[in-house]
Amino acid sequence: MEINPEETGTILVVDDDDGVRKVLARWITEIGHVVKVAADADSALAIMRDCPIDVALCDIRMPGHDGIWLLDQVRRLYPDIAVALATGLMEMDPMVTLRPGVVGYIVKPFNREDLEKVIVRGMAERKRLKGEHRTKPRLLPAGMLEGIVLSRS
Repeated sequence: MEINPEETGTILVVDDDDGVRKVLARWITEIGHVVKVAADADSALAIMRDCPIDVALCDIRMPGHDGIWLLDQVRRLYPDIAVALATGLMEMDPMVTLRPGVVGYIVKPFNREDLEKVIVRGMAERKRLKGEHRTKPRLLPAGMLEGIVLSRS
């Protein structure tokens, strides 16, 4: 599958298995995207803080904070990042897969075709989310302009 250079992005792979991270990173690079990798949820959040991410591909079961916890943090802190989940489970709870921002999931053992499909969906969702957040009016917290806005006397 060839992608349009305008549709390339940065994909974050979050998985505690080094071999899985390496394979997914290689495939994603071959598809034409930039790849960042993290071995756990906390490292993933640090990467998101420092680098714009388009799609996060998160393993669900990881030591420490799991992928569901990470999904909740991404929704709260980085609402315009699309999230795909990676799992060894053949069926997922709809309460997980139907959450906002979840573009789908891939099942281990992974295949490249499913990975490409979920990334394409993720990039489309990222574009939609960025547009949605750009067009929504932003509300400033109370007191934000205090001392900045001067009234004419």
